[in-house]
Amino acid sequence: MARLRQPPRRRQRSPQFDAPDQYRVRAELATFFGPNAHVYIDMYDKMRAGDGSWACRSWSWPVFFGSFSWFFYRKMYGAGAVMLFVPMILSYLVGGTGTGAWIFFAMVAKGLYVDAALARITKADQMGLQGADRHDYLQRAGGVSLAAGLIAGLAYFSMFVLVAAAAVVRRHHLGN
Repeated sequence: MARLRQPPRRRQRSPQFDAPDQYRVRAELATFFGPNAHVYIDMYDKMRAGDGSWACRSWSWPVFFGSFSWFFYRKMYGAGAVMLFVPMILSYLVGGTGTGAWIFFAMVAKGLYVDAALARITKADQMGLQGADRHDYLQRAGGVSLAAGLIAGLAYFSMFVLVAAAAVVRRHHLGN
């Protein structure tokens, strides 16, 4: 007997989108985001007005120019690692420079960051954190890591130097 295929499960909409106290949610998001919180709160509003998906279209120039270093700066280490390795793997498998992956990540970075913040707020709810403990948890989980951003930025810059050096060596080798 043939089984009916189930449609793919969509991730549930964050309960924070429908919370009656949006002032509290925005304040907690601002605590999580740290610097330039207004940019990501605007993205939260866009996601809330839509279906709640992190795939809302937006654009992030820091991600486009800084690549994976922005993810490390914003303490999104898993996404930063993906952003580091996916373009390399794609360029190896299909050729090219993996620029399409950079453009994709620049388009979804803000939504991914808001989604990470909402997940942390939900986790704080599940842990029963209140008051100063909740504030400290959100502040530690979010914000920025200047050290991680600088190290990732240095790695990013080093990759450019290596690619440029390889191009010069290749050109010199082919020219002779």
